[in-house]
Amino acid sequence: MASPVPVKEKKLMEVKLGELPGWILMQDFTPKGIAGAFQRGYYRYYNKYINVKKGGFAGISMVLAAYVLFNYCHSYKELKHERLRKYH
Repeated sequence: MASPVPVKEKKLMEVKLGELPGWILMQDFTPKGIAGAFQRGYYRYYNKYINVKKGGFAGISMVLAAYVLFNYCHSYKELKHERLRKYH
């Protein structure tokens, strides 16, 4: 049974496993399309966690945790080198 919504307009969570390759090929991978995807993601995050009537610490803490994780991954090589050095 075919669904009334075209595959291209479905969200990723609504796509069935058999439709996944076709859905991926229909996405826009141009720089403009990728920038639009990041913009949609930013607005979705902003409206869900930041722009709410009763805000909490969840939205800001996720950004802070991602920042800390990114910086740790970025400086892991230096930290690993520092850990292996012997002090005497």
